[in-house]
Amino acid sequence: MTRLPFSSLSSFSPLFRDYAESAVSLAPFFNGDYRDPVVLAASCTRAAEAHPDRSSLIEAMRRQADTLGVASASSHLIDKLADPSSSVVVTGQQLGLLGGPLYTAYKALSTIQLAELLEKETGAPVVPVFWLEGEDHDFEEIASAGFLQGDDAVSVIYTPSDDAEKGTAVGRMTVTDGISSVFEELERILPPTDFKDGLMAVVRSAYAPGTPMITAFVAMMEYILGPGRIAYISPDDEGLKKAVAPLFRKELEEFATSSRRLKDTSAKLEGTWHAQVQTEPTNLFLHGDGRRTAIDAVDGGFRTRDGEELSLGEALARLDTDPGSFSPNVVTRPLMQDWLLPTAAYVAGPGEVAYFAQFKGLYDWAGVHMPVIYPRASLTLMERRIGKVLAKNDVALPAFEEQVDKLFREMVLSNMETDLDEAFKESSTGIHQAINQIKPVIEGVDRSLVGSAEATRAAFMKEWNQLKAKVLKSEKQQHDVLRGQLKRASSALFPMGIPQERFLSPVYFLNKYGPDFFSGMTERMDIDTSEHQVLDI
Repeated sequence: MTRLPFSSLSSFSPLFRDYAESAVSLAPFFNGDYRDPVVLAASCTRAAEAHPDRSSLIEAMRRQADTLGVASASSHLIDKLADPSSSVVVTGQQLGLLGGPLYTAYKALSTIQLAELLEKETGAPVVPVFWLEGEDHDFEEIASAGFLQGDDAVSVIYTPSDDAEKGTAVGRMTVTDGISSVFEELERILPPTDFKDGLMAVVRSAYAPGTPMITAFVAMMEYILGPGRIAYISPDDEGLKKAVAPLFRKELEEFATSSRRLKDTSAKLEGTWHAQVQTEPTNLFLHGDGRRTAIDAVDGGFRTRDGEELSLGEALARLDTDPGSFSPNVVTRPLMQDWLLPTAAYVAGPGEVAYFAQFKGLYDWAGVHMPVIYPRASLTLMERRIGKVLAKNDVALPAFEEQVDKLFREMVLSNMETDLDEAFKESSTGIHQAINQIKPVIEGVDRSLVGSAEATRAAFMKEWNQLKAKVLKSEKQQHDVLRGQLKRASSALFPMGIPQERFLSPVYFLNKYGPDFFSGMTERMDIDTSEHQVLDI
């Protein structure tokens, strides 16, 4: 493994780089240094003590596990969570097609690693939990998966055969017959391997038409991670919404306060870094008529983005009678999560770290224990053939953040000791000088031989230019080889110009290396996530 400082990679924001590498300057915005084992252990204790009654949580998780088809695999984790001395390490993600991009798996694997470490260090149960963000309604954001086809980065896109459900929560959608085009594309793109037939059978089973999208996602995650390694929870649950209704009530009644706190913190951050979340009240959505729409505060009441108007009293009455119709946005989602769960630590991606930097005041406002924010492992998988390209050309991973053509020009110029065209031009003057010097001598001996001298000049130059053409052709071939190598490496490391972990699907690597590829990765990943990790495979 090679470790690279995040500061050497422009793909990460200054805020995330500072947090990952030295959290001192950002300490006022978070609840403890994620590198400090004492801080982590104390967070486990506080989280457990803050959630003495877990009956409704455990009942909901058992019911959901059964619905999602993982009751048997995850029962031991839910049993452990029922212990009032236990805490959890949580991560979450949208329901990306085929399990989402690589970083979704890395978040889950980091969560499993950290939970195991904290359980060992504290002696108390610590459960890894995956928060299924199925209430998000941005279907296009989760509808594609990235692959490499030869040296080209390509996307497989799922287009439902029925658009009627678009606009509602993705987790409430079901897989349609339109998924067949995804299967066909995968069959075409994935090269034949010993694992392809079994992998395709898993994909077809997980995404069988009629299957809820949330169930399909969980089935893929269980295959990627290995069964029973992480527990799942979906917030789109009537029982859980009822349990968290006091938080939603507080947001409806005090949205101006929560909004002001968010804006005040954002202003402080923007003095040095950036504010990831820009939002207006309220921080809630409402499900209605098959759609999920934001709720805006207007004229002492509320109006949804599709035009429904509600007074405060009407909104609170609906919350009492139908709490499941409300759902959190990016601001209230973590508050809901940690209202329900005894969360000691949240494993966050770079963007989420920036979100949480804005939320400490909101946790205080809600009276919820803010977990320690632990950066997920950030990885690049370096296949042997790609590693050879980097070694041969003495170029490092960060160089590939640039466009291939720019990198190619820089490498050619840096390696070019001689301008061949200019060198041949300068050297050819010697031929002309030699002929010109000997011509007077020839003329003094026999004027009729002067023409032979010119013919010799022409013959020399013909051979000279043929030699020049051969050398330039050889140089071009070498450049073409270099360009091809750089393109191959760039597509593998930064497909579509973005980091590998944000584009490629785990399915790409499962097809090449087998079903145990990711489940065994926790043995190789470093739990110290303060730097980017490059794993040779």
